[in-house]
Amino acid sequence: MGRSMTVLLTGATGFLGEYLLAELLERGHSVWCLYRSEPRKLDTIRFLSSIGLPRSADSLHWFQGEILDAADRWKSWCQEYQGLEDVDTLLNAAASTRLHLDAYGEPLRTNLGSAKVLRKLVEIKPMQVHLFSTAYVCGLIQGKLMYEVDHPRGDFVNVYEESKWEAEQIWMGDATILRPAVIVGHSETGRCSSFSGWYILFQAVHLLDRLIGDSSEFNRHDLRIDIPADPEGTINMISVDWVAKAAVRIIENPENHNKIFHLTHPSPPTHQWTLDLICRRFNLNGFRFAGVGSPFTQPRNRVERMVWRQMQTILLHFSNDPLFDRTNTERAVPDLPAPVIDEQRVKKLIDYAIEVDWGQSAH
Repeated sequence: MGRSMTVLLTGATGFLGEYLLAELLERGHSVWCLYRSEPRKLDTIRFLSSIGLPRSADSLHWFQGEILDAADRWKSWCQEYQGLEDVDTLLNAAASTRLHLDAYGEPLRTNLGSAKVLRKLVEIKPMQVHLFSTAYVCGLIQGKLMYEVDHPRGDFVNVYEESKWEAEQIWMGDATILRPAVIVGHSETGRCSSFSGWYILFQAVHLLDRLIGDSSEFNRHDLRIDIPADPEGTINMISVDWVAKAAVRIIENPENHNKIFHLTHPSPPTHQWTLDLICRRFNLNGFRFAGVGSPFTQPRNRVERMVWRQMQTILLHFSNDPLFDRTNTERAVPDLPAPVIDEQRVKKLIDYAIEVDWGQSAH
């Protein structure tokens, strides 16, 4: 590890943010956490306590505010919170993960707005900047290898990807760009607090399983549902704890600064492998991958209509099939292999999600 950093961490109370915070503290860095919600802050403190952190009260500091006010309020914050002016590193993990534009302008408001504001902040208070993006800023791609470079504007699957690409453009060349794949729960415990992306498929099938139950109206082993995707395609997924470990080790080394890193899995599971696992897990059958561009089986009854509404959000994810070059990442963290994705690990992820009712119940 290089020199100790004094880090301004945004998004510390989010799913990825709290693992980043834990990793930074574990590795001896001092962290200032910008937060909005007092209950979320207390939840994060409880999480840290559950894993024996922080080691020292001197290493963790909190200050309340809105990220979009950071440039305007920086001087007053420094007057109010002694020591804040000593930060030398900005790690921006604040993000809205909404896939589609809502009435409040999310995710553009947070993802693009924060990039613009933090750019102004660094003019006031120079810091080394590290920015979380997503590997899927490449847009809609079929089976091509995407390198760790600045991508041209693509055909984005959703507004979230577009907002992250726009944020990258503001910082390109002046910040370290960290591009994780679809982030899933902890590799050992399955713990997760954000059940979107990869989880939506499992949630939809879990709902289907419960709706069918023991009804004689439906044959759970002959559902006859065609999915418009390539069975050999993949959705790249990566455990949150690995992303946090890799990210912190990358930014510790000045040789990695202002480069782009794909925090992705080198061997993601195929759609067919995932579907076979789903069928075994929920005792269902009759799903079939019909190839990219083929029509999705239209719902024929009330059960299928309910599941159909959920499945709509993931159809383009199945159609999007980029491969990710990891040259920079493997060079930066050669001794940090990504956790193997096998049936036992996926079972932990799904069991945890079901246990907390897909994030609807506290855990």
